[in-house]
Amino acid sequence: MSENGLTELPKHFLHARWFTDPVCSWSFAAEEAIETFRKHFSGRIVFENRMYVLYQDLSTFLRHHGMESQADFAPKIEKVSRATGKSISAGAWRKGNVPSSSEVCCLWVKAAQSIDPLKGNDFLSGMRKALFHQEENVSSLPVLKEIARVSGLDPAVLQQKVREEDCRTLLAEDMSLAAREGVETRPTLVLRNSGGDRVLVGGLMDPELFIHAGEVLLREA
Repeated sequence: MSENGLTELPKHFLHARWFTDPVCSWSFAAEEAIETFRKHFSGRIVFENRMYVLYQDLSTFLRHHGMESQADFAPKIEKVSRATGKSISAGAWRKGNVPSSSEVCCLWVKAAQSIDPLKGNDFLSGMRKALFHQEENVSSLPVLKEIARVSGLDPAVLQQKVREEDCRTLLAEDMSLAAREGVETRPTLVLRNSGGDRVLVGGLMDPELFIHAGEVLLREA
């Protein structure tokens, strides 16, 4: 295994790491694009859904953007919706329903992924829909338990897993990996071929760009 945590890949395989945060509207808007990319390389890809924490403290995050309240940030969410053409509600921001720390949300995702990676990815998607469509606070325990249930996870088991130190270790590994990869924004896609050639696509969400980069890497392997 390399220093970037990669195992040796067959020549025709692509390795992909997708860095996002559950509370990031750009990450939510990119879900369709990354799914198109994954389907295109089905059977030829090793895909990792990684977390890259947006903020540890919401008040500090808002002050960094020159804002005082969650409602002040709502226009930025609406701008993402207009720019991407995706249905994204800023209602949670206007209602004050945004988690005080997106790190907590990331911990729940890592816990879910550690139980079952596929169900964990469904849990992440469900968390985003709850926030950006249903305008719910996705740090609320009842909301999180319902998302777990819908995702096919046992809510009690998931809640216990979140409390374990291993969960924090998994998230710390994602953050350390993001730093080593040079990730600075969300979403970011990092691609590698079997020869170690690498492409990083940060902030963009064009599936054709993702696919083109992947195909070039496979040809050059």
